[in-house]
Amino acid sequence: MTRSLYCVLAGALLCGCSASMVTPPGGAGTMQNAPVNEATRPGVVRYLNEGASAIIKKRRQDAYNQMTKACRGPYAIDSESEKEDGGSTTDITATRRGVQANTYTSKYWYIAFHCV
Repeated sequence: MTRSLYCVLAGALLCGCSASMVTPPGGAGTMQNAPVNEATRPGVVRYLNEGASAIIKKRRQDAYNQMTKACRGPYAIDSESEKEDGGSTTDITATRRGVQANTYTSKYWYIAFHCV
């Protein structure tokens, strides 16, 4: 196996089957000088959208669980989209023309939601 494949596999293992809350619904609570719509702002959760379909399904289920917990009950999904995030250098090689670096970006699935 190549180094880049090892890095991808290691990253997948570290990400596991979990999603992460990017922004909780309603902002970060009551803050001084917050906008008037702070309490109604949507939440955003994301999960790695790569790997085996069974793992992706478990990550989505974890996202559902986190949205339910954040809302303390029912929620509605406003939008979903995939974005490439992050970037890790997997291999750096010195060449006659300079330095060549191979990078890998991960594809994440983002879900915007609000509590009902």
